[in-house]
Amino acid sequence: MKEKIKAVLFDVDDTLFDRSLAQRKVLEIIVRQFPHIFDAFGIERVAEAFTESDRITTEDFEAGAPFDGLRQKRSRLFIQLLDIQEDLADAITEIYVRDYPTVDAPMPGAVPLVKELSRRFIIGVVSNGLPDVQYRKLEAMGLHQSLSCIVLSEEIGIRKPDPRIFHYTTRLLQLQPSECLYVGDSYDSDVVGAKTSGMLACWLKRGQSVIPDEHAKADLVISRLKQLGEILREY
Repeated sequence: MKEKIKAVLFDVDDTLFDRSLAQRKVLEIIVRQFPHIFDAFGIERVAEAFTESDRITTEDFEAGAPFDGLRQKRSRLFIQLLDIQEDLADAITEIYVRDYPTVDAPMPGAVPLVKELSRRFIIGVVSNGLPDVQYRKLEAMGLHQSLSCIVLSEEIGIRKPDPRIFHYTTRLLQLQPSECLYVGDSYDSDVVGAKTSGMLACWLKRGQSVIPDEHAKADLVISRLKQLGEILREY
């Protein structure tokens, strides 16, 4: 990378915040709250059902479905997959929204990396996540004060990989896209979106082996966030 990087921007879910770990911890809270309902299944069966309900509703959201009602739909699907007759959807949704953003679930190395980089670069977040949980995640991880901007798709009406959300961020920071490095785990949303906008892109490759789009190659590929810190220390 020969370009002069002035800002490092991050995705949130599965880049800074371990969404799967957080959901597992919240499920354990839900199971403890309703032992008479869930103890018969075991945590693995409960987790399997929630993962499937989350996959379905996440696909709906990424396809452009409005946020309103999606969490309630996920809770209803979760209950249906376990064939539970009792209506617990409202209670499950309430517990999830309350506890999910604040459980201890940073991605390994995320917090020290952001704090280290904030001493040398402008740091920001660009996320398709929902405002009522994304702000609380960043605060719970202690990262809020290290960030110069938090750009959320639901607040501006543009979702990644649309390059306009990245251009919105660069205008906010008064930078050129080429002066920004974007870090994310999703090749389609993060790498393709950032490269299309003119930014540099770092792919946090978590087990994927196939590059989905050979026309939008990441400038950096890492498997652990710690590697990014090592690379940028020498930059």
